[in-house]
Amino acid sequence: MSSLDSEAKPDNAGHSVLALTTSHSLVVSSSETFLPDMRKELGIIADLVESYNDELCLLKHMAVQFKTHNHQKLYSYLSGYNHSISEADALFAENALRSEYWKRVMALTDVLPIMSDAKRNEWDKQFTADRYIMPPQVIPDFTADAVVGTVVALLNDRNQFIKERVYDVFQSLSRSHKTNKAFGFSTRMITTGVCEPSKYPWQKLRVDFKESGISPLSELRVICAFFRGEQVKAIHNTKSLVEALVEHEGFRKWICIDGNSIRFRVYKNGSMHIDVHPDIAERLNNILSAIVPLALPADRMAHSKKSLEAFPVLKQCIDFDTRMQLSELMFKNDGDNKWSCWTSLGSLAERKSSSVAADTLRFLGATVTKYDVTFSYDPCEVIRYIGQIGEMPDIVSHQFYPSSCRISEYVYSLLGAGEGDTLLEPNIGHADLLKSFPAGVIVTGIELDTRLAP
Repeated sequence: MSSLDSEAKPDNAGHSVLALTTSHSLVVSSSETFLPDMRKELGIIADLVESYNDELCLLKHMAVQFKTHNHQKLYSYLSGYNHSISEADALFAENALRSEYWKRVMALTDVLPIMSDAKRNEWDKQFTADRYIMPPQVIPDFTADAVVGTVVALLNDRNQFIKERVYDVFQSLSRSHKTNKAFGFSTRMITTGVCEPSKYPWQKLRVDFKESGISPLSELRVICAFFRGEQVKAIHNTKSLVEALVEHEGFRKWICIDGNSIRFRVYKNGSMHIDVHPDIAERLNNILSAIVPLALPADRMAHSKKSLEAFPVLKQCIDFDTRMQLSELMFKNDGDNKWSCWTSLGSLAERKSSSVAADTLRFLGATVTKYDVTFSYDPCEVIRYIGQIGEMPDIVSHQFYPSSCRISEYVYSLLGAGEGDTLLEPNIGHADLLKSFPAGVIVTGIELDTRLAP
């Protein structure tokens, strides 16, 4: 068993159907050991193959029909164009159908997001039909044997894909900074080319962030998500996230993201210091030692107690898709303590992440309709926090959003206050905690933050 097998075993809860019963250390040696473990997944594949064969028969029948002159003529009346179906068109249609079904299968696994960009592009090129490639492209047959063999091979290669991405991150670190070890990962890493100053005649000096310089941080976010046991997804918003957080916190300030697995600070000279949680840094080194065994010294020291205490505790995160959707919401104040935002959560209801985003907004106190989200308070800070850290705000240490009616009713049931009783609320905020109390209860409320005073 490799070091990755022993160190990086994320929880399977929340993983896709085909990856659900397949652990990182799965080794398929025979049909006897494989079939019982993936009985449910084999049923899904069998259904897809059956559906593909039905549609392929229908497609071939339609192609034969359209090749006759009368059918082409009649269809031209319906479409308004003079259509003709050639052998090349029929071949492309079959390839396009196979391509669609291969992509359906891969969407049921978490393998593609784990691949490096180069391997993912290679896969897409092999399984994406293109009408204009000459000679005509041939997509692999979509049969049960081909699908099962491909899926199992890819699932068993997930470890190797992660190893390659870890090695790519190591190779991308700045060699001009002594903080970056030549023989492995330290808890702190430095990358350059993150931003550069620019000045135009019509505006003040500004700092432009570069996607290429931020890509190592984006790669680390994917790898850390894998170690946190989350379903790995491609991340598209790292540049915008860094821009927003640096604007909010400032340069040279430590900023924690993604469940405290990573923190970074950006300097105006374009360098970025990245701290990885010590537990994750050790796993990165274990993977690196599996790739290049002689690169790391055998007597690597364990992280000191001081370095462990300095890093916030690791936390589970909301999935990246949901966080990216929430981060894109732009709220405006409509007056009367109402903040609203147009959203397409309703039209994207078939996506699981959209449903999670809607549930998250409702938990925060929003009214979510098909195309609109409305809050009775300014939600910008709490949305920013979720996008940055990836968890729901801690309602004990900082009251970002009003207490729900359920909490108010629970508090009332504990206190049982009635008319004439006197209560002290030392952190009253919007007074939402008192909604369920009778009007006759005398309350003395204290709130130091004037923005939250009722």
